[in-house]
Amino acid sequence: MLPLSDTLVLDLTQVIAGPTAGQILGDMGADVIKVEPLHGEHFRPHFGGAWVPSMNRNKRGLAVDLRTEGGREVLMRLARKADVFMEAFTPGVIDKLGFGWEKLSKENPRLIYASVSGYGQTGPYASRAGYDPCIQAEIGLMDATGPDGGEMCRVGTAAIDYSTGSFCAAGIAFALLARHKTGRGQRLDLSLFDVGMHLMSHWITNHGLTGEDPIRMGTSNSIICPLRVFPTKTQPIFIAGTNDAFWKILCTALGKKDWLEDKRFTTNADRVANRAILEPLIEAHFLQHTCDELLDKLIPAGMACSAAYRISEAMVSPHAQARGSVLEIDYPGIGPVKSANNPIKLSDVPVETRLKSPGVGEHTVEIMREVGFNDAEIAALRDAKAIATQAD
Repeated sequence: MLPLSDTLVLDLTQVIAGPTAGQILGDMGADVIKVEPLHGEHFRPHFGGAWVPSMNRNKRGLAVDLRTEGGREVLMRLARKADVFMEAFTPGVIDKLGFGWEKLSKENPRLIYASVSGYGQTGPYASRAGYDPCIQAEIGLMDATGPDGGEMCRVGTAAIDYSTGSFCAAGIAFALLARHKTGRGQRLDLSLFDVGMHLMSHWITNHGLTGEDPIRMGTSNSIICPLRVFPTKTQPIFIAGTNDAFWKILCTALGKKDWLEDKRFTTNADRVANRAILEPLIEAHFLQHTCDELLDKLIPAGMACSAAYRISEAMVSPHAQARGSVLEIDYPGIGPVKSANNPIKLSDVPVETRLKSPGVGEHTVEIMREVGFNDAEIAALRDAKAIATQAD
């Protein structure tokens, strides 16, 4: 049995952060209902229709118009029996719709209520909408990212969104565990801003110690050397010489005794101070060899290093294939959709795709029947445009 079997989750979120959390819960066995407007979430057209399928597997689909009395009644019946309620509206919007924490916690005291927002439920920025790249800029992540001496850059994926989704799923799991002990639900207040600040943790610590802001150095780092991508005769290679022990391993594996004995490179502080001398030496040596030749020496020696791949190469690597890192699911009208698999691998039960990502309102009728609506009532609400079914 999966760990969240018999857990009912109402997922009103859209785009990345919330849907990622809901998908993790669904993968772990929860009955996750994706609640959408009648026309579906606004990112459904993206990626030729593949956006929503890529991060909403193991969910059922319900389409309701929460601006209507009938739509609100459907959701309220579900909320009274749900274990988890997830929303990602700008703070205050969900309260106006009649589904705020204060109200639902009275209707269902055991409810875990997860709010995902840009800046959280408190603080001077709480009323702002939040977007991953904007948060990247605001927390200093963009300022820390970019080419040596060049302009700041956005990180090449929605790192804060996906991390927020993971933290949200974990927070919900912790709250469910607490409920097992107390019998009470609680609210989870999770923001992209807080998660982004968490991702900057070592830079926060460094600034507290030195007063220094990060320096943009491409794939390198101002406080460690060597730590960057180096060109080779073939594939680029990343070297992570994060301590003096790794420096010794690097030099020994490459047969570069002269580097090891050079007093300018003895400690990390020495190597950082003499970066302009050391890095060209490494570059010149690496350009005489292929990436595979270097990896064949370094990896068995225990050096932290890797080839620097494109995503097209990473997806088909032998290790990604062995680990099942990429899922491919066929969707009618869209075709095969590839997405990242859940990285959580439990020893007792496999994480599988039990349900494809739902179409808009795909399970509206069966879900409404489960909370006491008869077919006549369902038809009336559909005619009133309070709900939508897949047939619509």
